Amino acid sequence: MTIDAMVLDEQEVFKPLTALFDMPVNTKGAPLVYLNGNSLGPKPKRVNEAVRQHCDTWGSLGVRGHFDGANPWMSYHQRVAPQLARLVGAKPHEVVAMGTLTGNLHLLFMSFYRPTPTRYKIIHFAGFPSDTYAVRSQVQLRLQTLRDFQSDATLEHAVIEITPDDTGYIAWDTIEQVLATHGSDTAVVWFEAVHYLTGQRFDIERITQLAHHYGCKVGFDLAHAIGNVEVQLHEHDVDFAVWCHYKYVSAGPGAIAGLYVHERFACDPNYPRLAGWWGNKPATRFHMSPDFDPILGAEGWQLSNAELFSLSALHEALCLFDTVDLTALRAKNTRLVAYLEQLMRETLQDNVVMITPENPAERGCQLSFRLIGVNHLEHLETALLNLGVVCDVRRDVLRVAPMGLYNTFQDVFYFVCQLNQFIQQKSIPCAHEFSVF
Repeated sequence: MTIDAMVLDEQEVFKPLTALFDMPVNTKGAPLVYLNGNSLGPKPKRVNEAVRQHCDTWGSLGVRGHFDGANPWMSYHQRVAPQLARLVGAKPHEVVAMGTLTGNLHLLFMSFYRPTPTRYKIIHFAGFPSDTYAVRSQVQLRLQTLRDFQSDATLEHAVIEITPDDTGYIAWDTIEQVLATHGSDTAVVWFEAVHYLTGQRFDIERITQLAHHYGCKVGFDLAHAIGNVEVQLHEHDVDFAVWCHYKYVSAGPGAIAGLYVHERFACDPNYPRLAGWWGNKPATRFHMSPDFDPILGAEGWQLSNAELFSLSALHEALCLFDTVDLTALRAKNTRLVAYLEQLMRETLQDNVVMITPENPAERGCQLSFRLIGVNHLEHLETALLNLGVVCDVRRDVLRVAPMGLYNTFQDVFYFVCQLNQFIQQKSIPCAHEFSVF
């Protein structure tokens, strides 16, 4: 029998920090149950003041704000490096906050995807579309080079996609088989650490070891991993990684992103990259020399000065993570998802097909599932919003992400109760038919 949600919240050792966030509300000011941190995390309250302070500095100091004031902009990005290093398991000089996820992906692929006559393929699991577009376009940019190696080279020949089973699951045996077949002529292996749709979490250490066994470089998209699951990029010898900060980290819509480069590459001034003046050493940056003098570390991949307002919002979001034990947060997320799964199996078993792995080690705080026997699923997201629940529907998949920083067991219970109403009705009402929002 399911334990009462209120009792679970009372007994929970990791208390949510909900009071430190501006949680979404409806038009009447009533709080919504927010289970959509896998798309956009709620806003930390301190962001307002942080951005305002930089606005004041801009107004009072103008361009001198780069060098003067309490928090000079010139080096502000360095404030978040230790915080980011903690979240992704890296050394501070291996990470930098900059750009956007897909932009950073392109920058690092220009460094790490260096096709040769014997190594020219990219192996990846076709996850988030932007990653797929980027990977395929990187090959397209080099097709003539590939054809110099092999006259019949094509995009399909160079990009090897790992195919999931019918449920969307990628078994370890499948990964091993693909690497055994293509690893010897593969330049880069690319994975989402946590898959955006199914919520499957992949074993970063094991994939990295396998890729390196075949002589491949290996990189990861951490968009759905950072702030969600524990990551150890340096310890697990990952070559490079990119991520965004607007999901579980709660740094704001379109927030400045991040990247990681292992120090064996990051501290090599001759390692190839697309260069920009903010990646030049500060001591020589304003000499305006035509010769690039790279910063040693991930900062050497910077192109331009950072988006300061977005960077200050990121700093405030990371300050929240600084106050929590990441292992304890991960354990809390695991309990929330287990409770969600238990309720759904007890209440909705005949109408739900889970696509997220049952093994807690193979998932984060997202549970994805398909509803069966219910009409008008295209209205589900709006219908749940009308009942005070914010979650996410992608095609026929409902993605629910209870996050321990701000969600409770009562949030999870309320969601399942509202969803059960639609299951019993066997139809989702249209917005004009039913709206209390």
